[in-house]
Amino acid sequence: MKKLTLFILMMGLTGATYAETPFTPAAFHAAQVNGDKILLHFSADWCPTCRAQKSALSDLEKEGALNGILLFTVDYDNEADFKKTMRVTEQSTFVAFYGTVETGRVTGITSQEDIKEFIDKSLATVSMGDQMDRMRQSMQKLPPEKKKIMEDAVEKLRASGLAEKALRVGQTMPDFELPNAQGKIVRLQDLVKAGPVIVSFYRGSWCPYCNIQLNSYQQHLADFRRLGANLVAITPEKPDLTVLTEEKKKLEFEILTDKDNAVAKKLGLVYGVTGELKDLYKQFGVDLEKSQGNPDWQLPVPATYVVSKTGKVVYAFVNVDYTHRADPQDLLQALEHLRTKP
Repeated sequence: MKKLTLFILMMGLTGATYAETPFTPAAFHAAQVNGDKILLHFSADWCPTCRAQKSALSDLEKEGALNGILLFTVDYDNEADFKKTMRVTEQSTFVAFYGTVETGRVTGITSQEDIKEFIDKSLATVSMGDQMDRMRQSMQKLPPEKKKIMEDAVEKLRASGLAEKALRVGQTMPDFELPNAQGKIVRLQDLVKAGPVIVSFYRGSWCPYCNIQLNSYQQHLADFRRLGANLVAITPEKPDLTVLTEEKKKLEFEILTDKDNAVAKKLGLVYGVTGELKDLYKQFGVDLEKSQGNPDWQLPVPATYVVSKTGKVVYAFVNVDYTHRADPQDLLQALEHLRTKP
């Protein structure tokens, strides 16, 4: 888990409701990997300030002000190692996280108003772009030699011209038939009969940039559908992992398994993970052979398309830099243009 958490730092918001979850370091790290909104409350039974904070949190919960936040109460007197890791030196301390990224901390506040202000400031909904920026900032915590391996891999992909060779605007999206998380076959030709389709390729549930993207698209799903569009996300991960992704993130759109990256290859999106990069992934506990069910160690570059009812691509985002994704606002703009196009 430590390896996976470190990986997440380089490379996570769900609709979970408030709950004071029993704290363990493993549970906290799992919430980080899942990209949850997290509030850590370092508390001691003997501390009157902590008791006042708990009372305020209970009132906020009754008002619904903590919906979507995962609260961990950390026993200040019995979590010495975790306190050191979090650099917490006082009880009655709150530390907020978006996935792996710390977004705020404060000590000693007790009023309901002050705690709510801190939560709103630290855990308010932010744009996908802002979340990506925060994740990129967390990457700076990696050792320089590891960052260089990742950066060199991106530059090599950029130099290969892969993005320029991939499916682009004006071309026809190849039809596909792929299983969803429940094993049902989903066909593009059936989807486009009902309206435009957003088709988004992502690397896997181990990638927090992908988790940010999926969560953000879920938040905008009603807007996509208001414009008549359907949304499908495509990954090379095995169906059992896509089921977990749907359940954890409460996603209401289809996640399809592209075994061996067969569809992504037709679109020119696939590259191989080799050499130092492959070794680095293994160090961080990421095994693409296990997660995908094949030994090829291949991934799709992040790509999102808007496909019209005729099957034509009217919007295309392809970027070899995995830290950038198609912004929901750009997708909405493409759908609006398609709806008003004569």
